[in-house]
Amino acid sequence: MRAHMSNMNSLEKKSAIAIAFMIALRMYGLFLILPVFTVYAENIEGATSLLTGVAIGIYGLTQALLQIPMGFLSDIWGRKKVMALGLLLFVFGSIIAALAADIYWIIIGRLIQGMGAIASTGMALVADVSRPEQRGKMMAIIGSSIGLAFMLAFITGPILAAQIGLSGLFWFTAGLAVLALLVLIFVVHEPTKLITRDYRLKELLHCIRQKNLLLMDLGVFAIHASMTALFLVLPLFLVQRFEMQLGHHWKLYLPVLFLSLGVMVPLIIRQEKHKQHYKLMGIAFIFSGVSLLLVNWQQHYLLLLGFYLVLYFGLFNFLEAAMPSTVSKIVDEKYRGAAMGAFSTSQFFGAFIGGVTGGYLYNQSEQLVLLVVALLLFSVAGAVWVFTNNNEKKV
Repeated sequence: MRAHMSNMNSLEKKSAIAIAFMIALRMYGLFLILPVFTVYAENIEGATSLLTGVAIGIYGLTQALLQIPMGFLSDIWGRKKVMALGLLLFVFGSIIAALAADIYWIIIGRLIQGMGAIASTGMALVADVSRPEQRGKMMAIIGSSIGLAFMLAFITGPILAAQIGLSGLFWFTAGLAVLALLVLIFVVHEPTKLITRDYRLKELLHCIRQKNLLLMDLGVFAIHASMTALFLVLPLFLVQRFEMQLGHHWKLYLPVLFLSLGVMVPLIIRQEKHKQHYKLMGIAFIFSGVSLLLVNWQQHYLLLLGFYLVLYFGLFNFLEAAMPSTVSKIVDEKYRGAAMGAFSTSQFFGAFIGGVTGGYLYNQSEQLVLLVVALLLFSVAGAVWVFTNNNEKKV
């Protein structure tokens, strides 16, 4: 951490830590149900494979629909006000899900959680308070905090669920969102002088249609579709293939997610040092797809399954840090909120499609779920390689 922050000024250091902590709290709460929901869904009234996938991914639909409007609003109204509104909606949705008696009310609660669409606003705030040469470091710190939240959620989720149940997890996420709101109000700094935004449809469409921005949008769509689909099937794989009780899943997740840092960190360092942004992202997409195919075919050896998951999570977290940093460097500052909104829309729409499509495909064949998202990742890798030469000059 010290090496990453050595050249930052005091405002950048404070902002990086505060925003990373706030975002990590919210994402930790959001990730908590992923490693347990499909197992618990078997006992939820009205649940089917498709509705389970909808419940997992539905937050992504409202996140996707509202990222750009919230990004616009943050450009005009202010980042902190929009983020506060989003966190309050997240609390409300968590409470509805905690009180739900059937799968339909859980879906409604998750949908309202998604209305707290503040990802683009958070990334735009990071860019607002950082100098261009330090922005990659700040994005990496926040990406690492999300990775840490991801790790903790998958380690502690099964343990907490065994103690407080699925409803208790939703109450817990509501409490975490309240804590994040307090951090936002009392710790996070927002620049007092905002640049006046003058959005014209022609200029906005030009911003969103930029080829290298579209490539990042496609990439984040693919990795979040793959992650949601993976955790539609992975908990069931562990229970059914390896007879591992839900409360013991952390014994796999803990070493897997810890070791995945050995993949993520060197890639981030190499990307920033050698400016090989698109080349490394293309490689990451290829091997992410390969790792999912290997997970899909692994039937008997838990150690090998763990190795494939280390590769997947390391590459996923690398891409999570690398892509928003790249977007922030590509886009004009005046339209940063809108560009981040388009990026986050793609991210969460990917989560929605991964959940719903994965739930549908699981009814056909459990093997089909990861095969389809692996092919999606390979397609993105192909697009990255096609645009590599042109895009490298623009980063």
